[in-house]
Amino acid sequence: RPIDVAMVSAKKNNQVSDLLEKINKYRENRDVYVVGVTNVGKSTLINQIIKSTTGVKELITTSRFPGTTLDKIQIPLDDGHELVDTPGIIHAEQMAHVLSAQALKLVAPQKEIKPRTFQLNDQQTIFLGGVARFDYVKGPRSGVVAYFDNNLNLHRTKLENADAFYEKHMGGLLTPPTADDKDDFPELERHEFHIDQKSDLVIEGLGWVTVPAGTTVAGWAPVGVSVLVRKAMI
Repeated sequence: RPIDVAMVSAKKNNQVSDLLEKINKYRENRDVYVVGVTNVGKSTLINQIIKSTTGVKELITTSRFPGTTLDKIQIPLDDGHELVDTPGIIHAEQMAHVLSAQALKLVAPQKEIKPRTFQLNDQQTIFLGGVARFDYVKGPRSGVVAYFDNNLNLHRTKLENADAFYEKHMGGLLTPPTADDKDDFPELERHEFHIDQKSDLVIEGLGWVTVPAGTTVAGWAPVGVSVLVRKAMI
């Protein structure tokens, strides 16, 4: 039950000072623990806090790969208490846990995402590389907006041809996975939703597609990776 929220970019050091003000306001002479699932940038955030308060850069090793922080890291605060970076909580439904290190480089955003807009008729499909898929099953001609890493190739095709297209081009036109990795890549599982209000179809750890109300859509992701719908964030 959060008592407050701060929107920050640890990578660009945006609003980190506001976060520090909130931390000092609420911690009441207590230790501070940074807790979250793997691969969300906790260590990057703490590095920015350290840089802001001490001028020391990159004290903690960071990586886009999950599980980099293997033990808690304790950083002393001025009043004798500590800021503690904790190992990531394993969230098995994240995309990161089914991708190779090479594939993860192509789907984990390192720069500001540029939204991509598609005008779709029903019965059209957008492949998200070879790791996931979005089907516009039913609805009027509409615009959908895709929010994924800029390096991830998005390819549109007809829904009726989608299965055969995936079988033929996975590991080639549709990468990641690469040709070397595709035999070990999990099968894609379909999740269908009827959209009653403007919503985001989210593929956990990969990105999302914003879709209009009054449509039926489906998201495909590797078996075990979560696909869900939320009220549109943007």
